[in-house]
Amino acid sequence: MRIEITRSGGFGGLTRTWSLEVSASEAEQRWLPLAAEAEPGPAPAPGEEPTARSGSGAHRDRFTYRITIGYTEVLVPEEHLEEPWRELIDRARAAPVPGPPAPSPVDSGPGTDSKQQASDGPGAGGQESPRKLL
Repeated sequence: MRIEITRSGGFGGLTRTWSLEVSASEAEQRWLPLAAEAEPGPAPAPGEEPTARSGSGAHRDRFTYRITIGYTEVLVPEEHLEEPWRELIDRARAAPVPGPPAPSPVDSGPGTDSKQQASDGPGAGGQESPRKLL
């Protein structure tokens, strides 16, 4: 089952997202019951970050974590981020990020050399390389 964690807020207002795959049994036994116990906070207005509701300047600079486990979602303010939520976030941050797919080999057809076809240099039939402007 996919768990997605989105951290928003902070001084710069940047958003980061991490995800992690766990077994269905781990999600059902450990994370979904924890999410069900969490107190639901007030939902932010459309386009509003959850941290913007705080009246104190000190709270505006803190992060809010949106943790989505299957169809269940919970908001956890940084000041309430305790174990085992912190463990889950650390696991998601350490999980390998899937990279872009490897390029598939291009079939140039019989009798052609793909290296010759890929040449972009002057006189090779392709576009010229960009020139340095001073």
